[in-house]
Amino acid sequence: MNSMATPLRALLFGLTAFVAGCSHPSTGLAVRIAGLGRCGDVRNVVLEVLPGGILKLDSKNQKRDELGQRLQDIFRTRAYRYVFVTGDPDTSFGEVAEVIDTASKQVDFVAILTPALIKRAAYQEDGACLDPNLPADYIAHPPR
Repeated sequence: MNSMATPLRALLFGLTAFVAGCSHPSTGLAVRIAGLGRCGDVRNVVLEVLPGGILKLDSKNQKRDELGQRLQDIFRTRAYRYVFVTGDPDTSFGEVAEVIDTASKQVDFVAILTPALIKRAAYQEDGACLDPNLPADYIAHPPR
């Protein structure tokens, strides 16, 4: 088994258990699992959660306490508001969940990038792009 996939599986299991274990009604986090698809809006925003509390937003260092405002600024004029999130294998579930929580307050959807997908995307020659796997009704009728 790929050692990079194990922390992501733990993250997804933890998110599922958290949402399922809530005693009050909850809609959970708007988290999607990204895939590969046709290229459309290629202004993707990728948020990396790295060990030691380090965040990178589109490959640039990002201060955690400024993340919400930065995402708000980026998505202020966009019809589709989603961010891709990936976590380093050595990053704890709690750190990634915190970042997802912060991001979900500023965007409509958070799409998880798995290590396998990142590897597949790097080797695509057919014009395929990262796909946030958004609901069809959202694509047809963006809220903005």
